[in-house]
Amino acid sequence: MSRLAFPFAVTALGRSDQVPYGSAAHVRQMLELLVPTLPGERVMRPELGTPAHQLVFGSQDAPVTLALSAALQSSIQQWLGEVLTLRDVVVDTSGEEGVLEIAIAYEVRANGATDEVRLRRTLG
Repeated sequence: MSRLAFPFAVTALGRSDQVPYGSAAHVRQMLELLVPTLPGERVMRPELGTPAHQLVFGSQDAPVTLALSAALQSSIQQWLGEVLTLRDVVVDTSGEEGVLEIAIAYEVRANGATDEVRLRRTLG
């Protein structure tokens, strides 16, 4: 079974690009879609999402980043737990001024491959 690729692309044959369900590329794409999605943003799944976007416009102190890390872990395990094993989630606002960086280390269950997704957003 396959899914549409993200971002959407067209193959050389003029068909929509697809990735196999549970593959490393598919798991990476699902993470890149889940993390910036706010809870309540999806009409048919209002509980889907993470509070990562709220930190971009909120306080960036240690307790808030720790809470975001815990919320990310919980959401990723809830929504993607069947296709990946979460290894580590690191939320960092201490690097460049005004930049939020989220690093997610995981293992793809289908093939055991480990990977890491890094998402960066400008704060403010």
